[in-house]
Amino acid sequence: MSAEPIAVLKSKAGAAVPLQGVSARGQLTGLLFELTVEQVYENESTQNIEAVFTFPVPHRAVLLGLELEIGDRALQAVAVRRQAARANYERAMDEGDSAALLEQAGDGLYSLSLGNVMAGERALIRYRYAELLHWHGEELRLLVPTVIAPRYGDATAHGVEPHQVPGVDLLAEYPFELSIDVIGDLAGAILRSPSHAVRVEAIEGGRRISLDKGAFLDRDFVLCVAGVRDHSASLVAPDGDGYVALLSIDPRLAEPAAAPLGLKLVVDCSGSMGGTSIGCARRAMLAILDRLGPADQVSVTRFGSTVEQLAPASGAGSMRPASASTIEWLRHRVRDMDADLGGTELAGALRAATAIRGAESANRNILLITDAEVWAVEQVLAEVAQSGHRLFVVAVGAAPAEALARQMGEKTGGACEFVGPNEDVEGAIVRMFRRMREAPKRIARVDWLAQPLWQAPLPAAVFSGDTLHILAGFAHPPAGETRVVIDGLDEGAVTLTAKLPEASAHGDLPRVAAARRLSSLPEDEAARLAEQHQLVSEYTSFIVVQLRDAEGKATALPELRAVPQMLAAGWGASADVALFRSMVFKPSGARPVPGMADEPPTAILNFELSDELSEPIFQSPVGDVVGSTPAQFLQSLAFSVSASALPATLIELHHCGVPRQVLEELGEIIRDSAAGLVDAERDIIGLYIGLLARSPAGDGLDPASREALCGPQLGDRQLRTVRARVAAIVASVSASCWSTEQQSAGVSF
Repeated sequence: MSAEPIAVLKSKAGAAVPLQGVSARGQLTGLLFELTVEQVYENESTQNIEAVFTFPVPHRAVLLGLELEIGDRALQAVAVRRQAARANYERAMDEGDSAALLEQAGDGLYSLSLGNVMAGERALIRYRYAELLHWHGEELRLLVPTVIAPRYGDATAHGVEPHQVPGVDLLAEYPFELSIDVIGDLAGAILRSPSHAVRVEAIEGGRRISLDKGAFLDRDFVLCVAGVRDHSASLVAPDGDGYVALLSIDPRLAEPAAAPLGLKLVVDCSGSMGGTSIGCARRAMLAILDRLGPADQVSVTRFGSTVEQLAPASGAGSMRPASASTIEWLRHRVRDMDADLGGTELAGALRAATAIRGAESANRNILLITDAEVWAVEQVLAEVAQSGHRLFVVAVGAAPAEALARQMGEKTGGACEFVGPNEDVEGAIVRMFRRMREAPKRIARVDWLAQPLWQAPLPAAVFSGDTLHILAGFAHPPAGETRVVIDGLDEGAVTLTAKLPEASAHGDLPRVAAARRLSSLPEDEAARLAEQHQLVSEYTSFIVVQLRDAEGKATALPELRAVPQMLAAGWGASADVALFRSMVFKPSGARPVPGMADEPPTAILNFELSDELSEPIFQSPVGDVVGSTPAQFLQSLAFSVSASALPATLIELHHCGVPRQVLEELGEIIRDSAAGLVDAERDIIGLYIGLLARSPAGDGLDPASREALCGPQLGDRQLRTVRARVAAIVASVSASCWSTEQQSAGVSF
């Protein structure tokens, strides 16, 4: 790992606080994957600081350990109740000691707080997780998530605390090193990475996959495994005074002739899907349409801030037979489809899909294509399941929200596939069609040869060729054949048999099993189990404190520094993923900005806009807007008085016709305010629109539109300074560069 600071945060005094980079070492043995990740921080400021970094972990992974190294001391964290961990952390801060707190910030998201890193100190955080992988047909896909792309909605409304909300800095560059040892039978498989350039070398007992130099935390790492005949990986391991058994089976179930399929196809056309992701979605949709026959029924819905059903005028609101003429009509519409519908209102799209009419026997499958970049949809998932629909998800892009995508399938009896920019979309669609055409199936019961002490919750659905992991605990080593009864097939229940091996040491298996049990237990019992097995969960967190001697203690509370994310590769049409390292925009001061193509940024501006801006790739969420004057701009926005449909990013303002100079001035204010505002870009753009509507440029608006546009305001903490700077733009910059007709625009407060 390079010792040079790469991503540097600046305090108001100009002090640098870098996250220098991340390295990881993993091992894949059978279907159990283990990964150890190291994050290196260095405080180059003159005062003690507290760094906060939110990072992703696979949805099915179990966080198993945390170490803190400062200087020559290495300390192990312990898992305790969440509130106790926070109290211990705050006490350490108050007493001048150093500490690290690792807690769950949401599904698949964890937040690390590293407090009282003294001036000039270097700190290393090392955490470890394990995950049970699944075969899907003939492919095993290993995912190492590295970056959190910007998500639609209010994170704090879904339990993420303000300091844990991941921000984005376009100038951030975090180098990433990764190696994975593939041990045992899988070492002889076909191994490939569609996401990264890799090196492969032989090691004792297997092969090692390593990233080439120059990788960054801007996309998820994907390793695909194929060409292995035996997909089973059952294990038995000691667990205290007892034993835990993992039964892994690969059901190959005979199916009757495929019945007609009712398919409600829903595709995400929000702004975050621009570029690479929408291209992948189009390929997926065309592959889907190719596989429908005249006996099938289909509807196609696209969504963003609004929901649109693609259908001939007479067919809106209902499914249609997949005739040759219907398929050809839809293919033309799909080829022209773009990411031009604004925000990701996923809940509304799913509700609209469940309401589409169709034959009762053929209207229960929804196939969603999305990057899943939203904060939560728990309520609507319950509605989808209650309506009898199964939700199948194809998550596209270089860094989709993996945890949310998996939950959407698991909670409705459906399934999930992931397709990155360089992956085979055809293969994913073939697997999805196989699942959708299968009759719904479930595990009716598991007949162990001995009575288990406990059994983890069973998978919600069974699909032929998809691995089933079943976990149970025993007082004595279980042996012999276990029977799994599958129900829901036309010919009645089918019994599968699998043989458990002899017990052997698998240190992480009991802890992985314990994590699977938590969701089925009462809160207090779940918390006790998580503490017993030292797991991070919604009830427990890791805490480690480094006690300092009197001379080394901090004498003041640390300055909070939130570590931002890199912009995910290809997010919102920022660049083609294959060319993401190309340099197009140049910052006003120093080095070029990586990963930006022909668009102004969707995140914080810290550079001058290029003189080579092309026509917008996608339109504003409020439609075609030509803003030749401030008054025309406001009048166009007034057609949509919903605050959620108003422009919320600089790129959306650009598509609304807002001039370059205004964008540059607003970008400067956003950059300077990022540390103090949870969503500086959204808030300041909302303030700009509100103040502009209150100026003389908004005098022609009707009262309702004017009131709606004036709504967004900032809180008291930063109100005076930020409002004054934005008001200056409204009063001078807007007037001079929008139109010579607007010579002045005073703002009354």
